Amino acid sequence: SSDMLFADYMELWLEIIRSSVEKTTFSSYTQMVKGKIAPYFRNTGLTLDGIQAKHIQSFYLHELKTVSPGTVIHYHANIYKALKYAVKMDLIPFNPADKVERPKKQRYIADYYRQEELERLLEASKDHPYSLLIQMTAFYGLRRSEVLGLKWSSIDFERKSITINHKVTEQLVNGKYVPVVSDVMKNKTSCRTLPLIPAVEEELLKQKEKQQLYRKLFKKSYSTCLLYTSPSPRDTR
Repeated sequence: SSDMLFADYMELWLEIIRSSVEKTTFSSYTQMVKGKIAPYFRNTGLTLDGIQAKHIQSFYLHELKTVSPGTVIHYHANIYKALKYAVKMDLIPFNPADKVERPKKQRYIADYYRQEELERLLEASKDHPYSLLIQMTAFYGLRRSEVLGLKWSSIDFERKSITINHKVTEQLVNGKYVPVVSDVMKNKTSCRTLPLIPAVEEELLKQKEKQQLYRKLFKKSYSTCLLYTSPSPRDTR
């Protein structure tokens, strides 16, 4: 009902959208709502039909003391969507978040490794268990979630190509972060095919041979579903 606490409504909204968004998206929404939004508004005692633009603006100003404008923009997206649904359900006549001034996002200026820095990184990590992972990230500019999501089925040794169409992210489940494999990328441009560099191909073949050996030694206790697995017992000594 419209006289319920706004904090309670935000948590109810989470349950309403649970089945309609990606697991990782829901995890992100949950962290924002239960970690920041609901606790703040619970202390105010504001109800769903009593919340006004000035109250939401005050929340943003309060948060900007400790977090970046980009984070507050994410909070705004959650609040706006939740209130939009409340309007759709005829719980409130209009969306007060429409009147709120959203903070301007800071311009992001990327910084890159210089050639000498990259060479030092590759040299320093050449004997590390995750050396191949570091090389793949450096050569192809992959996101962490993409390189962790690589499967052997993504590698075409005949056509000399690598297809990026899976990712591994973390999701908060019962207070613990667990890895989640997804074959749904954020957008169409995230799915792409890249050339298989000879140096990388050589390392991949070594990795595949190593995994096949470990699978024979450790049987079912060693999984090779993903290109990168936990280090072997020898690697972790």
